[in-house]
Amino acid sequence: MQEHAGGGSGRRLGPGNDKAEARWLLTETAQKLRPKYLYADAGYDAEWVHTYCRETWGVRSYIPPAVHRRDGGVNGRYRSQMTRLPKRYGRRWHVESFFSGLKRTMGSHLNARTERGLFTEAAIRVLAYTLRR
Repeated sequence: MQEHAGGGSGRRLGPGNDKAEARWLLTETAQKLRPKYLYADAGYDAEWVHTYCRETWGVRSYIPPAVHRRDGGVNGRYRSQMTRLPKRYGRRWHVESFFSGLKRTMGSHLNARTERGLFTEAAIRVLAYTLRR
């Protein structure tokens, strides 16, 4: 198995908060694979994400905390442990590089008009780009 693998893809239309898709993405990915670590950006920062990953899925999660307190502190059992991320967290660039290349070579907009067509076109582009690499 590859060291860096994607396990799921989002299913919403338009811009939005990453956490809106997190539960579905985690559940979908957990059915397909079980990595040792999950590295995510601060858009996925929530105690329930860490709890699901660590206690339900058995995967160590690393997500930089979004600080919401005036004193700069971080609440939560797992979130408070994220103030110092491991060196391995830097490996996220592999995923960021994939999406950057996908958008550069396949375009950042879709031409389909229906919801089904949009998801189909997006899936085909991801597959084509993956095969091309």
